[in-house]
Amino acid sequence: MDMGLEQIVIEQYQWILGLARKYCRNMMDAEDLAEETVYKILSNKSKYDSSKSFRPWCSVIMLNTYITAYNHDLLIRFDSEEKADYVHSYFDAENETLKNELYGIIEKCRCKSCSVDCAVMYAEGYSYEEIAKKMNIPAGTVRSRISYAREMIRKCIGK
Repeated sequence: MDMGLEQIVIEQYQWILGLARKYCRNMMDAEDLAEETVYKILSNKSKYDSSKSFRPWCSVIMLNTYITAYNHDLLIRFDSEEKADYVHSYFDAENETLKNELYGIIEKCRCKSCSVDCAVMYAEGYSYEEIAKKMNIPAGTVRSRISYAREMIRKCIGK
């Protein structure tokens, strides 16, 4: 293990935990996010460029971890249309109305940006690599388009 990076992580842990605290509502979630970030940092030590600052690299890892792992608690879930059709409850009429509104918002956003197609494909279960291959774009572009589309949809919904 690269003792240099491990030492940096030890020295910067309080900063990492403080950054995680900005994303999370309680200390337990912040500790989980910080630990997951440290795990990813140490797992990807070969990708760390020691000639660059540690904190921006760590911040990106934490943000990506937060988005993928902790956004599951949000009210807006990105699920496929087929799965949404199977949701049944005592409030079917209200659910149907909300579902139709959401589809309308997605279509409105789709007209503004092709990023929404990436988010829909991701919600349907395609991996970043599969989407990249289908759309003939880099996987990094897929990630940023999904993030952009989620934010655009959230803004349209007003959340």
